[in-house]
Amino acid sequence: MQMRCSCQNCGIYMVQDERGLESRCICPNCFSTCNACMGTEQSPVEGDRLEWIAMLRERYDREHGEED
Repeated sequence: MQMRCSCQNCGIYMVQDERGLESRCICPNCFSTCNACMGTEQSPVEGDRLEWIAMLRERYDREHGEED
């Protein structure tokens, strides 16, 4: 299901422009762009940092009795 956002500038429904991590919505009326519904503008996490985050999560889950 795709999210439908209205333009903050003119109120017309925006069209999604899918470009991977640089996806955004574009207003077909005034050409304003927005990426608020696409999530945060974070950069992809490097492999070693991702492993460290996963290790911390596993340790937290063990200590707090959480399971998948």
